[in-house]
Amino acid sequence: MRISYEWLGDFLDLDGVTPKDAADVLTRLGVEVESLTMVDLSNIVIGKVLEQKPHPKSRTPLWIHQVDIGVRVEQIIAGAPNAVPGTLVPVALPGTTVPNGKVVKDMNIAGFKASGMLCSADELMLGEDHSGILLLDRGKPGDPLTSIIPSQAIMEAEITSNRPDCMGHLGVARELAAGLGRPMKRDFMPSFTGTADPPGRELVKVSVDDPDLCSRYIGGVIKGVRVGRSPDWMQRRLRACGVRPINNIVDITNYVLFEYAQPLHAFDLARLNGPAIHVRRAREKEKLLSLDGVVRDLTPDMLVIADALRPVAIAGVIGGEETAVTTATTDILLESANFNGASVRQTSRALGLRTEASSRFERALPPELALAGARRAASLIAELAGGTVHREWADVYPRPQQPVRVILRPALIDDVLGTHVPLEEAESILKRLNFHVKVMGDGEWDVLPPVFRLDVTIPEDLVEEVGRVHGYDRVPPTLPGRRHERWTPATPSLDRRLDAIREVLAGAGYSETWSPALVSGRQLEALRIAAHAMRVSNPLSDDMDTLRTSLLPSLMDAMALNRDRGRLDIRIYEIAEAYLARVGDHNGGQPEEPLRLAALASAGATADEGRDALYRLKSVLDGCVAAMSAPSCMYDRASAELFHPGRCAAVMLDGRQLGYIGELHPTVSAGAGIDGRVVAFEVDVEPMVAESRIPRAQPLPRFPRVQRDLAVIVDETVAAGVLHTAIKEVAGDLLEHVRAFDEYRGAQVSEGHKSVAFTLTFRSPERTLTDAEVDKVMAEIKLGLEKRHRARFRE
Repeated sequence: MRISYEWLGDFLDLDGVTPKDAADVLTRLGVEVESLTMVDLSNIVIGKVLEQKPHPKSRTPLWIHQVDIGVRVEQIIAGAPNAVPGTLVPVALPGTTVPNGKVVKDMNIAGFKASGMLCSADELMLGEDHSGILLLDRGKPGDPLTSIIPSQAIMEAEITSNRPDCMGHLGVARELAAGLGRPMKRDFMPSFTGTADPPGRELVKVSVDDPDLCSRYIGGVIKGVRVGRSPDWMQRRLRACGVRPINNIVDITNYVLFEYAQPLHAFDLARLNGPAIHVRRAREKEKLLSLDGVVRDLTPDMLVIADALRPVAIAGVIGGEETAVTTATTDILLESANFNGASVRQTSRALGLRTEASSRFERALPPELALAGARRAASLIAELAGGTVHREWADVYPRPQQPVRVILRPALIDDVLGTHVPLEEAESILKRLNFHVKVMGDGEWDVLPPVFRLDVTIPEDLVEEVGRVHGYDRVPPTLPGRRHERWTPATPSLDRRLDAIREVLAGAGYSETWSPALVSGRQLEALRIAAHAMRVSNPLSDDMDTLRTSLLPSLMDAMALNRDRGRLDIRIYEIAEAYLARVGDHNGGQPEEPLRLAALASAGATADEGRDALYRLKSVLDGCVAAMSAPSCMYDRASAELFHPGRCAAVMLDGRQLGYIGELHPTVSAGAGIDGRVVAFEVDVEPMVAESRIPRAQPLPRFPRVQRDLAVIVDETVAAGVLHTAIKEVAGDLLEHVRAFDEYRGAQVSEGHKSVAFTLTFRSPERTLTDAEVDKVMAEIKLGLEKRHRARFRE
């Protein structure tokens, strides 16, 4: 949003406060000023055009002007024809640097001398209009332009979504006044309401079909207006905000929008069909010729303002051309309303049209702001356009905005901020921000937020208000809360416990990613993992319209992006929630949100490379489980969407399935634009955390270990994990550890069979084992494997 420093001066005393000071204070308060542009007009003079004629030799349309600059007449050539004889214009003489940075020089254009430049609003940084010369409504030739237009400072500020009140200069000035400790010159609610008879509610009837989409609609009748040019000061301020002046009525509605953050619209009362306004949903096949000259198709999802026959505006977005104010207009209907933010956002997106009005309604404006904006606009119309304002406007307000009272325990301020804020200062800050504070008998504060602060609902919100005005830079760098001599260790948060997993993955060369929770619904459907997907009712784009059901699609997109940037060996992971619609829930309830760990790694191009990559990935997953001090996982053959059949396993923990590990299906990786093989896993994290045990230190073994290798030949269908389990069950307590380290298929093994080699570690805590003891256990293991799996053994 563009903020005019000059405009802020209407609401509070800025004596001694430079634009840089104001920008610093606003940024400290949370209205982040991203840039500050100084518009120095002191070197620009006022000129009066005496003569204008076309340039006789130029290949492009140019006009030669004779311009009176007070002490002399200069010949100036311009490319715009609107500076006709008699008009007053801003003139930059040779040697002058105009605000947009251009240096003016003496020139000769096709044989004609040009001594200076006639300036547009864009060149003077007074607006974005560069189509013609800026015409002045007053001034004396030769005087500096600052005699009628003061030098300005324009701030570009980022307004957070929870502060729509700061989308207007009045709200920004209120913040600045609180930060500077200075009083405001103007109240939020103007007193002007109109006095003419008959009452406005008798002249226009208003009906609202859906109060959920339009919580308030005010229609004020103003008669006898004279449509013309708005005053120079208003045009200047509108240009500073990037808006082109049109006429005094339209300019006033725009002016109040930038002042109060309340969008308004003026209808030509004579061009409406009947004395009634109907706020309703659009009907099938209805259209509207909007103010930008485009005919737009309307749908029943869109809220419109209609007269007796047709829509005349799209609620919260844009008005219609057929009822617009023109130079022939004498009577107007001033609209000030409050529309549902989600509805306006959806309509704006569907139409591909975002306006100053829609950008404010999207943020959920307070309904009480509608009356304040209407009163301010009516007052300006009466003053600047000579209108007669009728009293008792039509005001449909079925569910008035209810005040929200917040009970605050003052000690909470110090507890949350971690520093002491004197009670008198905290109370003064809240009052400067227009909060009403009542101290109750038990010391608690009964705080009533102002009507324009819908974002304040809980005590912590009030603490934030005190903290940002008091100054976060004044909070000492200590632990939050009261200072203690002794701290009791707290249970680490889940995120801190997961750091052990992150360390394992980082050690294996994996990089952590963070991706949006919203993904493309079409992508989930193409991958056949959209069964429990939940679509967003007002998506930001078609690629972000559905809550993710899996982390792997986002990781695949990240891998494809890295491949496009020339990286070949890619290993990435993410720990985040997936979102699954609950079974049988058809009412859009809250989804299940399992916390998941997913990892993705390049796996070469051949089957052998893919197998080796999968084994490496499995060891990483085993390391993550071990880092959480959870029991070891088991792996069972399985098939799953996204994974290659025959190269996928279910990850089991104490009989519960955590997820899947394997090689991605070639069509999945190819669909994501990834060449070669890719291995991946995705598992639920919370069961691992639930099964984790507190690691305990063990004494170092006193007696030596004995290691033996065992090569087991079994049928191809027997999994190594099954053999691993059988060995542990048969071996007894002397077996300390068993690990599979090789798998062989070849000449020494018959077809349809494989050889799996294990390393077995034996140790006794009481004595040194003899070879005879170990041989006996090895014989029992072989016998058990022969009986259970018809195993044979390689020597």
